[in-house]
Amino acid sequence: MKKIFKQFCRFSAVGVVSFLIDYGLLFTFTESLHMHYLWSSMLSFSAATVFNYVYSTKYVFECSGERRTGQFGMFLLLGFCGLLLNSIFMKMLVEHMELHYMLAKICAAFLVSLWNFGSRKIFLEESFRDRISGRRRGLL
Repeated sequence: MKKIFKQFCRFSAVGVVSFLIDYGLLFTFTESLHMHYLWSSMLSFSAATVFNYVYSTKYVFECSGERRTGQFGMFLLLGFCGLLLNSIFMKMLVEHMELHYMLAKICAAFLVSLWNFGSRKIFLEESFRDRISGRRRGLL
């Protein structure tokens, strides 16, 4: 349990920096480039996801070097699901609950971060998958 807490703290630190990238780009694209908030949100989220992948595989999750291509593919798939969730939350919060898009982004980021940690823990980290599949206990 102590290990997962430390890992969650590292995940959170990488997540905060990713969020700042996402939030800053969202504001820049929307206010300076006059893009629609949903397009801005998708672009900023995508840029932050690339940053998050690099630092998550280095400092958060146990990812081996020989499987990087497959891991990146899975990360992109999980990131696309996160992007879809982010867009749904943004649209719902801005258009149906009438929140300002910058406040909606904070709420959406929190909700999507729960998805990100859980899905990446399950699908990217070898030791976690090994424990689930029984490899570490000699079952396979």
